[in-house]
Parts: sequence; C-alpha cells; structure tokens
Amino acid sequence: MQFFCRMAIGSLLVVLLGATPVLSDNSSARGVVEGFQASLLEVMKRAKKLDVKGRFAELGPVIEDRFHLPLMIATASAPYWKAGSREQRSKLLSAFRRMSGSALATLFDGYEGEFFRIERERKTSGPVVIVDTQIIRKKKDPVNVSYAAVKLKNRWWIIDVIVAGGISEIKARRSEYSALLKKEGLDGLAAALEQSADRLLSGNEKIVIR
Repeated sequence: MQFFCRMAIGSLLVVLLGATPVLSDNSSARGVVEGFQASLLEVMKRAKKLDVKGRFAELGPVIEDRFHLPLMIATASAPYWKAGSREQRSKLLSAFRRMSGSALATLFDGYEGEFFRIERERKTSGPVVIVDTQIIRKKKDPVNVSYAAVKLKNRWWIIDVIVAGGISEIKARRSEYSALLKKEGLDGLAAALEQSADRLLSGNEKIVIR
C-alpha cells in the first residue's frame, strides 16, 4: 500500500477534533484558501510540541471546514461511490477524512521560517476558481500549490489541490484507487485508507516536500 503514502502528499496539500482558532473567510475562493493556510501555519509553528497526533487533532477541523470532503471522495471513487450503500459511503468518507488529516499532520511536521503567498486568483470557463499560491522556504525553491475552489450553498469550498504545475490530486487518486475499487469496492478502499492513516499517525512514516 505504499502508493497511499505517496498519494497522501496531496491530502494536504490537497484534510476532526479541536482546532486552532483562526477565523476563516469562506465568502470568496481566496478567503477560504487564506484561512486554511493561516491555520496550517499556526500549527506548523507548534509542530514539535504537538507531535503528529496533536497536529492531527488540530488540523482535522480545519480540513473539515475548508475542504468539501464528500465531493472530493465521491469524485475520486467514481463510479463506485454512486453504487455504494449509505453505510459504505459513510465509512469511506470517515477513512478519507482521517487519511487527509494524518497526511497533513505528517507532512507539515516543523517550522523553519516558511510562509504562504497568494499569487493570483484565476477564473475558469465553469464555476471553479483556481487560487495559485507558493510555499516560500529558506534556501530552497518555492513550492507551487494551486487550489480549485467552488461556491456551494452560499460559501466557497476547496475541492482539489494541484501540485507540480498541473497534477490534480483528485485525478491522481482516482487513477490510483481504480484497481483496488475494482477488486475490493468501497469497503476495501476504506480499509486501505484507515491502515495508511494508522501508519502515519504512528510517527514511523515521513512525507517530505522536495
């Protein structure tokens, strides 16, 4: 299941307990991204004191508030999601939520003066708005991260993370999930995500931004 750990980079870049009190502006695409990044930066600054489980606890509700997790996992597991039972969908959503939080908590495990910068906001031909950002690092090249956001029920949500200048995490996950979904269905994917989250929360696996 190593591909799930590799895929986890997006989860955060691409996302359940008690959060850092950073206010989120969900009235615009830029605002929801800024709110997410501000919360993430606050946790990064206390990363060593919190350890991976502490970071997971604080970042969970941040992900829940900014990312439309049900839409993301429904897209990543299509067409199996639509055919699944309510119980299967609930189980997979819970596993996806836990995996997203554990990946983010593992990836951002320290602070060395990094900061986030919003580059621009781009409209598309449809309802999606792209917010281009950079992670600025000392003595290293910036990391380009773009967020796809959409307005649903009078507020904005992040629905995808695009890294390395064009790699959609949701498309990558859909591709990587397909074989397991075909073989074991939604239950098998949920179990695999839970196992990957367990390994990340054990503190024995690392994710590194190159």
